[in-house]
Amino acid sequence: MIARRPEDGGERLRGIGVSPGVAVGRALVLEGAKVDAVRIDVDPSLTSREIARFQRAVRSAWRQIRRLRDQVRAEAGDACARVFQAQIFVLKDRALLKETVGLIRRERVNAEWAFHSVVGRHAEAFAQLEDADLRERGTDIEDVEIRVQSILTGSRRRHDLADLADDVIVVSAALAPSDVASLNRAHVIGLATDGGGPTSHAAIIASALGVPAVAGLREATARLRTGDLVVLDGADGLVVRNPSDAEMGRWAERRMRLAQRALDLARLRDEPAMTQDGVRIALLANIELPEEMQAARRHGAEGVGLYRSEFLYLRSAPELPDEEQHYQAYRDLAEKALPHEVVIRTLDLGGEKCLGSIMGRREASPVLGLRGIRLGLRRPDLFRVQLRAILRAAVHGKVRIMFPMVSGLSEVRQAIAILDGLRDDLRREGIPCAQEVPVGVMIEVPGAALIADRLAREVDFFSIGTNDLIQYALAVDRGTESVSYLYEPLHPAILDLLRRVADAAHRLGRRLSVCGEMAGDPVSAVALIGLGITELSMSPAAIPAIKQVIRGVTVRAARSMIDEALRLDTGAAIEDLIRRRLLSLLPAEYACPI
Repeated sequence: MIARRPEDGGERLRGIGVSPGVAVGRALVLEGAKVDAVRIDVDPSLTSREIARFQRAVRSAWRQIRRLRDQVRAEAGDACARVFQAQIFVLKDRALLKETVGLIRRERVNAEWAFHSVVGRHAEAFAQLEDADLRERGTDIEDVEIRVQSILTGSRRRHDLADLADDVIVVSAALAPSDVASLNRAHVIGLATDGGGPTSHAAIIASALGVPAVAGLREATARLRTGDLVVLDGADGLVVRNPSDAEMGRWAERRMRLAQRALDLARLRDEPAMTQDGVRIALLANIELPEEMQAARRHGAEGVGLYRSEFLYLRSAPELPDEEQHYQAYRDLAEKALPHEVVIRTLDLGGEKCLGSIMGRREASPVLGLRGIRLGLRRPDLFRVQLRAILRAAVHGKVRIMFPMVSGLSEVRQAIAILDGLRDDLRREGIPCAQEVPVGVMIEVPGAALIADRLAREVDFFSIGTNDLIQYALAVDRGTESVSYLYEPLHPAILDLLRRVADAAHRLGRRLSVCGEMAGDPVSAVALIGLGITELSMSPAAIPAIKQVIRGVTVRAARSMIDEALRLDTGAAIEDLIRRRLLSLLPAEYACPI
């Protein structure tokens, strides 16, 4: 989205903030990523030589990517290094390499053309998938192709961000993970792309390396020119082209405030999240990989409130992980989290995360279809493998099991019966396993929220998945632009459901947490505390700001806000009320996240 504010003297481009921070500098607009491969017929006697040339290029690319992986691991940790491990897997993909060699031999063509043709088919297949994580594997394939093609042709990659001499904000249609990892961070002070989003590999690496970035700008490469003065705000997803002197002054002040705020939040890492009236709030992390425990600890997480186990499946697709792979991943996580707990959510494929090798044919309404515990009970072969591994891993740490997408009592009873049977099996087999593992359910289906009192008699804890609960309760797909404005976390109906679940949990003495995005929003977090919820699980990066707000309020004030809010008629009015109250209670320097 593009707008002009006359008082600022420049265009404002709106996108998606994917890596926080403010950068001010000159734009460097890069050409789009493109591979031009020309078909050249090869003499039959030379096809073996052409195949050998292709195989040498693959080995050379493998060595380059391995160096990048090691560099990123040293600077940003194992989680980001896995992006490049995935590219190494592409280069070791027997099907991809066999198809290319077969095409060279069968059609007697040059390696460049053969590899481009094969990669194109694979990338197109990934591009048609609904799941963003699987689509990202298509980006990995394209990035690998550019590297291999540059080796085959002896040319440089489409741009080299390692040899810059001046500070620039790089503007591109898209950036590959290797572009971001190899950039010269002494001079690349910001990144702006037409496409992409917060889950893209390039965005993840930019955030880990501390480079401010905005994605999803759509027309940045068309609107900006190399040499333009640019301001980039990676938190708000804003790019300003050629701002006025007055605007530049305001941005300088904002940079100073953000720098001071970062220092303030860093000092809170080891401080408790305790309200002014002495109530301790547990702040946990939502993670996808055991390697993310390093970031969770860095931000002050007190354990893992949600481990999304389905990423084991997405990462190994199209193969399925076996019991030993599950066990090693969960054991690693449990040991890294000590002395804190880990909540492992069982397989929640389906919905937005559709894997054809498990799901079979595509459903008309996947978000309402075979997913979560429904899939586990339909595919006991998968469910049993995962549960056995969790029981074994629980010997090595403090582990809890959580079943997702529960809508009724029968599902919970069936799942617990399977779990009990597997524990007996492991004992008979002489395999060490935990004798007692707390079992809980995600409350994300409105029907489950309405029978929370009955579910509480069957399980040890609840975790409210607010993302899906809001979507289902309000009949709003937040990914659909035309209705996304109706997605209101503080809608009166949502607060009523949350209060109902909280009351049921408290009456029966069950632990209760929230693991949806509401937990990581300061205004919503205070509302949750006002409803009596004292465990919040969120993205690790959100923890410091939430902790700061918690330390500035009282539970009594939060309850008062909720009591008044529930008398209002709209989510917008409720949000405005809580925001105003917070601004009146908190010091001025806290206003930044609110």
